[in-house]
Amino acid sequence: MEKKPHEPSQGPSHDPPAVPHRRAAEPLPSRRAKADEPAGLGIDELLRLSPWSAALPAPLRKQVMERMREHRVSKGQLLARRGEIPSTWFGLMEGLLKTSVLAADGRSSTLGGILPGCWFGEGALLRGKPRHADYVALRDSRVALLPLDDFARLLQEHPAFKDFIYAQINERLHYFMDHVGDVRLMRGPARVANALCGLAHPLNNPLGLIHLPIAQDELAAIAGVSRQRCNLALQHMQAEGWLHVGYGQLTLLALEPIADMARAG
Repeated sequence: MEKKPHEPSQGPSHDPPAVPHRRAAEPLPSRRAKADEPAGLGIDELLRLSPWSAALPAPLRKQVMERMREHRVSKGQLLARRGEIPSTWFGLMEGLLKTSVLAADGRSSTLGGILPGCWFGEGALLRGKPRHADYVALRDSRVALLPLDDFARLLQEHPAFKDFIYAQINERLHYFMDHVGDVRLMRGPARVANALCGLAHPLNNPLGLIHLPIAQDELAAIAGVSRQRCNLALQHMQAEGWLHVGYGQLTLLALEPIADMARAG
């Protein structure tokens, strides 16, 4: 059920220190560094930070904002279900989601995590067919909904929006080809490292957050490992100085060695 948006508190932004140990050849695309991120975004702030929205004429951008609605989804609940016909495009304002597929026998396979600032669900809208996966909230979350007819009109009438959508689809395809296929062969620590690299990728983290709003049990759910195995992997990375484990969040300090750990399997 959709609820009326509210005005979340917004703090001032500051540029964080650059993440060390990054090279131009690093396979993970470069990230826009942001500051200590606010607890959540409003629809207006989400649009302001989205490149496709910035390219729209101001009157149209205002119209799009007025057409969007906020939806709240509680921890453990579904935002969207595999097999349903899509009617909206999603933008995450606050919280944490995972994309997963549930088999008939109850087994679940997690495809990745979604952080605030990310837009998603366009593939099913373009195909006009049932969704191929579930979107599950790992913590209480707020999502912006853009109706299908507005999505279709933007796609048809505004080249900048169309370019954004197809670039995102192309990036998503290559991301899954590069990362998901190898996960089945990875050991537990490498799966945790791979999940962190996925969360750092601009596809899932377009705001470039280095303070990832994710707890250890949430990361374990995305990586598909037990909380104990996830904790051991994080302890190792923290001891190496690659990240800092905080209460309900992880701070990335050196992404390249984490990527090396994932590639090592």
